[in-house]
Amino acid sequence: MQAVGPGSTLAFGRTPVVRPAARRDLTKDESEAVLFAFETLDAERTGSVSRKQLKVALRALGFGVKKADVADLLARHGEESTQQLDFQTFRRVVADMLCQRTPLDEHRRAFQLFDVLGQGAIDFVTLKRVAKSLNLDIPDEELQDMIHEFGKDGLITEQDWLAIMSAD
Repeated sequence: MQAVGPGSTLAFGRTPVVRPAARRDLTKDESEAVLFAFETLDAERTGSVSRKQLKVALRALGFGVKKADVADLLARHGEESTQQLDFQTFRRVVADMLCQRTPLDEHRRAFQLFDVLGQGAIDFVTLKRVAKSLNLDIPDEELQDMIHEFGKDGLITEQDWLAIMSAD
């Protein structure tokens, strides 16, 4: 026989809500990105965004979430029936996702931003295009030197990138 008490899921016939504590505080940049995302999605200034808009925000922040993932995430925060999220709820849910990212996740995400062709490697032409798109005026010689110093066969692979990014 199972005991029925405050910690039991049988006490009220449902699983208790677990509000995950953030592993860390958001950085200033992350906090600004969350506010920007909310304000952008709340174009009519209603003070809330929909579940669908939450999904859009999470995807824009690099999370490949689906509708079911959003539902699970909201349920973890005790918001399973919420259709509209105010800023505090939105921030709490997005912060939960952001705080789960590791430095390795961030390095992989950065590599994917440079690997615009999705070829699993960055070549000279791609590096030059990305540098130009970021308004960085780096001479071709320096870009070639980067490729030769950090890559192999004229390419910087994801493994090379991760080694560069994790070097002390």
